[in-house]
Amino acid sequence: MSTEWEQDRGVQGPRWPLFAATTALLLVSFDARGWIYPEHRDIAGRAVSELPAPSRALLDRFWTDGRTGHEARLCADPWAGDQGTKPACLDFASWPAIGGDHSCSPDDLLAVVLDAPWILGVARIGAEVKVALATATSEDQARNRLVRADLDLQRTDLEYASRAGGGTDHFLLPRTGDDLAAYLRQCTASGVRPNAIGLWARAQLAAEAAAGDLAAGRVPDGERPAAARRALALEAFALHFLEDAFASGHVAGAWGDVATRKGTHDFYNVRGLDTSTWARDPVVLHGDAAMRPAERDRAARTVRESLERFLRAADPSRLPSASSPAPRAETLSCCGTARSLPPLELLPADEEDILRILRDAPIPTRGADDVALPRFRAEIGPFLGLAGGFRGAFAKDTTLEGSNAGWHGVGSLDIGLRAGLGLDALIGRAGDGQIFVGAGVTYQAARKSICEECKAGGLDIGALLPSIPARTGLTFRLRVPFWLIPGDLLLAAPILAFASPSTLEKMAIVAVNGGLIPWQTGLASPVGRVQFVLGREVGVTFFGYAGGEDLYIVPLSDEVGGYTLFPVSVRSIDVEVPILEIRPFRDFGHRQTTALFLQLGVGGDFPTSVRVWLDNGWQDEKGTPAWYGYLKISFDWRSYL
Repeated sequence: MSTEWEQDRGVQGPRWPLFAATTALLLVSFDARGWIYPEHRDIAGRAVSELPAPSRALLDRFWTDGRTGHEARLCADPWAGDQGTKPACLDFASWPAIGGDHSCSPDDLLAVVLDAPWILGVARIGAEVKVALATATSEDQARNRLVRADLDLQRTDLEYASRAGGGTDHFLLPRTGDDLAAYLRQCTASGVRPNAIGLWARAQLAAEAAAGDLAAGRVPDGERPAAARRALALEAFALHFLEDAFASGHVAGAWGDVATRKGTHDFYNVRGLDTSTWARDPVVLHGDAAMRPAERDRAARTVRESLERFLRAADPSRLPSASSPAPRAETLSCCGTARSLPPLELLPADEEDILRILRDAPIPTRGADDVALPRFRAEIGPFLGLAGGFRGAFAKDTTLEGSNAGWHGVGSLDIGLRAGLGLDALIGRAGDGQIFVGAGVTYQAARKSICEECKAGGLDIGALLPSIPARTGLTFRLRVPFWLIPGDLLLAAPILAFASPSTLEKMAIVAVNGGLIPWQTGLASPVGRVQFVLGREVGVTFFGYAGGEDLYIVPLSDEVGGYTLFPVSVRSIDVEVPILEIRPFRDFGHRQTTALFLQLGVGGDFPTSVRVWLDNGWQDEKGTPAWYGYLKISFDWRSYL
């Protein structure tokens, strides 16, 4: 998490040609969401339970009409309360949780609620994570449980991570002044970028228009259940974005590029935000997976007022009044990129009522051209870096067939440059989206020769003759997440980037979050972040390829029990494969990251050329690999562009 203020104004970093197709898809798709599913449902549930009796009766009647033909799928009551960890039906309070995060529009919301086979799985995951977070006994345990829920949601709803391609839909638009009426007009002006208040106001008016048609009898009796369901879907979709307006990360993280919005969102969601409402009441806000009861109740009061306005439009006993024209259905979508919203012209009476509803909503932060809160950046985008480390290996020397071999320790140092893309924590705290290539130099210490026959007269001549001398090699390193098998994303990207970008996007999302079988998910622990990384990273060092082959003396056993010394010339390729990675330390500030890693792994030194000096000439001999296990301590520094 960032530890310094973001000083720039959301400058977009350049895109590198390497992995550009995959990265472009991911960067436009990953933006921070609002409350998690159970928080959205709890806010709506509290709002429904606090409705005045006449309004609650209207909602119950509306819900009963809408359930017609779908009684098994839709709960008997709009607010079913605690359903345990295996909900068997969906209540109205769950619809705002589905709108926006698990559907793109009101019509899509309705289709998901009624027909999607996976949506009850989403409800189950939401119920389970609510219990899991409430019973967590440590921050690490809570984080790991939330990580599991994120991954379960992605496996259940395959569009979950890629659905929010609009970028700013769930965020509040930065304010330019302190007047609520002016801010509302700013959010609903022509060509404005998608924002939470603008989407709420548009969907709210559309829901009221649909409810008014039902109340006025303009819908045939046979079509009333479907019309009631659509009106409820419009209102639930609106409430999703109104609820988002109370999440601290969406109040503060409103502007900048993807990395800045994501980093700012995550920081304030966890640390909280001390601000005030439009009514000038001081409030402390938190965000996703960190909602307090007081924050739930505060958001629920505003949601209840919005719901009451919708129900007034559905009341047949009320005389219809002039209202602002309902927005077109195609403008009520939170998916897709490069969108702007059409203007929303509000009648004075509607504007006055909407301003009344918003008076207890948090005041959004100011934007880039004004005095703004500190900004934070996530580790997303291209970077250049410097990395170095010490590797201690337990190795067996079998470089030259027939030579004496044994197990012993050997150390090496390496340092090099890296260039790549950071895609960490895109849908949760488990993400490991590092993609990089690196090049550098490795220095390896000499290995003592093990030669029992070389001990004569109390002098161990073999100790003076290293089995492998100190040597220097050129090292190259590659790290790429994979979907199912190592390297599959590299092979798929050139093809799917053109043939099926959505498929590539889904594969990349799964890859950076632990793979299809998520055993490579990063988990928090008392010693730091722990992750299995087998297949994600490989280091290759070429010894004897720069500056000539490595030369040394090898004692070989002879037929009479002695030994003979032979000059040997060797080239080899050392392959290093990490298996387990522990990150006890990481600090990220502004655009720079420093981290300390411990890696456990295995490797092999594979001779590609072995020659022995015999009879005044070099003769090729057969070499065999030298296997080893290792512990490596690495320092990693990166600067994001």
